[in-house]
Amino acid sequence: MNGEELHYGVAALPELYEEWSATGMVANIGTKIVEVAYGKLVLEATLTAEAHGFPTPRGPIVHGGAIATIADEALGSVAFTHAEEGETTVTADLKVDFLRPAKPGRLVARATVRHRTKRLAFCDTTVEQADGQIVAEARAVIAYVKA
Repeated sequence: MNGEELHYGVAALPELYEEWSATGMVANIGTKIVEVAYGKLVLEATLTAEAHGFPTPRGPIVHGGAIATIADEALGSVAFTHAEEGETTVTADLKVDFLRPAKPGRLVARATVRHRTKRLAFCDTTVEQADGQIVAEARAVIAYVKA
C-alpha cells in the first residue's frame, strides 16, 4: 500500500455520495460510484426519456445538459480524490465535446486526474453508453477551495 488508497479524498468520497444521493443534482441524475481510487473514478447513472430525454424524430435522446452534468460531476469528484482534509472542489473551466447522441439508459463516466498543483487539478473524462460507445469527452480545470 502506498498511502494513496488511504488518502482523505478517496476515503471521504463514498460517504459524501451517500449524503448527496437524496438531494440536488446527484439525486436528479442518480449517479453512483462504481470505482474510486486516487486519481481515478467511475460513475454510473441510468437516465430515462421521461426525466432526462429530449424528443427527436428518431426517438428520445438524453439531453446534452444531463450529459454535461454527469461529466462535470465525474470531473469534480475525481479531483476530490486528491483533496486534502478541509478542501472541496469546484469547477473552474469545463469543456464538453458531444460525439454522438446518447440513448436513455445506463451511462458510465470514467474520469482521471492528469495533474494536480496546489490549487488546481486538470482532469479528463469520457461518458459512455452501457455498450462502451463513447458519447462525450470532457476535460476540466477543477479548483480546490477551503470547505
